[in-house]
Amino acid sequence: MAGNDMKAFFNDNRGVTVVFGTLLLILITIIAASSVAYMISTTQKQAMDLESHQNSVENENLKIVSIDPQGNGSKWESIDLKILNLNIEDSYISAIRINDGYFLYFRAYDDYSSENFDTYNGYPAVYNANHRLKIPATKSKTVHLNFSDIDVQGIETIDTAAWTNNSIDFTYSLKKHPWDAFGEYPFTYNLTYENGTNCIENGNITLSNETRQITFLGNNSGGTLINTSNYNLEYSLNFISYPGSSPSKEDPVRVEIITSYINVFREVFSPPMPVAAVQFKVEYLQNGNGTQSPNSYLILDASDSTDIDGFITSYKWAIWKDSGNGTTTLYDYDLQGMVVRPTGIDPYNDHNVTIDLLITDDDGMTSRLSQVSGNLTIL
Repeated sequence: MAGNDMKAFFNDNRGVTVVFGTLLLILITIIAASSVAYMISTTQKQAMDLESHQNSVENENLKIVSIDPQGNGSKWESIDLKILNLNIEDSYISAIRINDGYFLYFRAYDDYSSENFDTYNGYPAVYNANHRLKIPATKSKTVHLNFSDIDVQGIETIDTAAWTNNSIDFTYSLKKHPWDAFGEYPFTYNLTYENGTNCIENGNITLSNETRQITFLGNNSGGTLINTSNYNLEYSLNFISYPGSSPSKEDPVRVEIITSYINVFREVFSPPMPVAAVQFKVEYLQNGNGTQSPNSYLILDASDSTDIDGFITSYKWAIWKDSGNGTTTLYDYDLQGMVVRPTGIDPYNDHNVTIDLLITDDDGMTSRLSQVSGNLTIL
């Protein structure tokens, strides 16, 4: 019986089932705990990322520290904006608005020169909502806004040394294809011999934008170009920078900078207000005989001119008079000073004297008396 009892004991599976069930329950508990821990960890990471993003949005701080508008006529042709990043993280500009219009494309000066623009893949960099301008942390960047179109050219030389058999096609991988710098933006191209003579492109070449390759068709494919000369491939692109009309010099310039965090930084630059007065003066001059005679002259005074958001940095006067045979220019905005005494004018005998005043403030904004209230005229 003892042997049979031992055999029955080893054949009894009831204990194994209980142990297996217990182990399975422990395994399920561990998996569930791990899943909960992973979910908590993921949630915590998402919360930390969200908090970090919110802090970045709240701490972003850009300031437009200066404006340099340029233009010869009554409207501005371009504006340079110096933007300072007061934060310890980089900022990226998505859009720039001037008055009632957004710039579709704009450029920026490089960090080492006030004359050269940033470059990107061998071309002048052109920024927009897709190719955003970076304002480095704690540093400044000067943006160039051109109210006319931006024209960009590029050129590369195609070396045909590997085109040893003129009868077969020759494929060359382009190194300055415009799409590498500007995305899939439309462009035109022109192929010339190295000496500058234009080539007949139709039936002689194919250009693939997708592969960035140009293929010269050999004689067997109907091509007529030779393999004993290198070629120049010239690219041209035209960017419509500002679709609206440029602002008048008389109007304030309202600037909005929109960043990738959708923060908006605004600044308004108002032109100064020119005010001019004419004073008639008389002085007595004594000659060598001791005889005194009166001498009349004018004093032009612009001391009442104002600038609501800064101060006036220059005063320039222009004066014209009727000489009897037409108009004579006495000063062409080259008489400088807040209060000046022009020469060449007899206040009592000269007629139709016209006076204009051009003032500039510390932001580079300008105003002319003729555009605000009209010229001063002495009849």
